[in-house]
Amino acid sequence: MESTSRCFPTGLARLIDIRDRFCRTPWCDAPIRHRDHIVEHQAGGPTDANNGAGLCEACNHAKQGEGWRAQPESAENGQLHSYRFTTPTGHEYRSTAPPLPTPFDGEIYIPIGRRMEVIFVDAA
Repeated sequence: MESTSRCFPTGLARLIDIRDRFCRTPWCDAPIRHRDHIVEHQAGGPTDANNGAGLCEACNHAKQGEGWRAQPESAENGQLHSYRFTTPTGHEYRSTAPPLPTPFDGEIYIPIGRRMEVIFVDAA
């Protein structure tokens, strides 16, 4: 799904909401308020499902600050959507979408413990 528009069309925005369910910043589990381009539209980032992420308002505005970088990771068919981002301090994180919704099996999904992965980078 791709659009030539800067804004995510209704169907694509719904897809991102269903796929992501919570803010995709690993330490945040707030409700999605913005559909954001991982690579900014003004920098040539496409308006498509691979370059889109659901973020809360605070995380979306923080991501626009100086020193934040993000890049979608290419996914094979059947893999969950993920992207890497770097904070102004140089720390790298991977954000992976939660598993696809399934019928309720009695287990309650806890987003933080299953989504946060710190990527350690050798500074040498």
